[in-house]
Amino acid sequence: MRPPRSSRSSRFPAGGTLAVAADTDDDAAAENVTAAEPATAAEPASRRRGRTLEQAIFDAVLEQMNTVGFSGLTMEGVAACARTGKAALYRRWPCKDDLVVDALNHVLPSFDSPPDTGNVRDDIAEVFRRMLATINSNAGSAILGLMGELDRDHPFIRAVQERVLGPRKVMMGEILERAVTRGEIEADAVTPLVVEAGPALIIHRLFCEGPPISDDYADAVLDQVVMRLLQSKQR
Repeated sequence: MRPPRSSRSSRFPAGGTLAVAADTDDDAAAENVTAAEPATAAEPASRRRGRTLEQAIFDAVLEQMNTVGFSGLTMEGVAACARTGKAALYRRWPCKDDLVVDALNHVLPSFDSPPDTGNVRDDIAEVFRRMLATINSNAGSAILGLMGELDRDHPFIRAVQERVLGPRKVMMGEILERAVTRGEIEADAVTPLVVEAGPALIIHRLFCEGPPISDDYADAVLDQVVMRLLQSKQR
């Protein structure tokens, strides 16, 4: 029998994952694993605790989102894919909403530390590299499917926007402000258009053509668009 759901409402944090008890494992819930995927002699069951079990669950969430979509994703399906029991999930997340948001928060780069190479072009190139690393991964495919499947006002879409788009804009702004301080660019070069232009073109490419996005495309956006916008302010 599934443990009762928490009375708390679904949570959509801007970053980080929910706390996980370090002494929690999946042995007690093993009987809930879907019968279609029994443990075999070649794949002996093993006790997994804390972060190891959490990582297996998050990997299963991404796999399920890329195969059945958000609408088809269930706690039972994730448990079977992770080779654990439903109880191991419900001890941490009262519903799939919380589980999916935490899984995305876990795999997406935090953008907490803007690159600081001493050169504005190299800094922006590193931001684009981080973007492509996410976009070209299972996480990127899952996010693309999620945003295509759900209405833009859905809490998940707002969570992704807060987690991905908002921090990226802040990071780009910080990089350009540092470049102003170093004397690389003029202060009036730091406009909302310039801050958003590069990431917006990469995201647009993602939605129009899907992953993967090549390094050559990101370099072209950087050199033919972003750097030219910055340089035009110096003339």
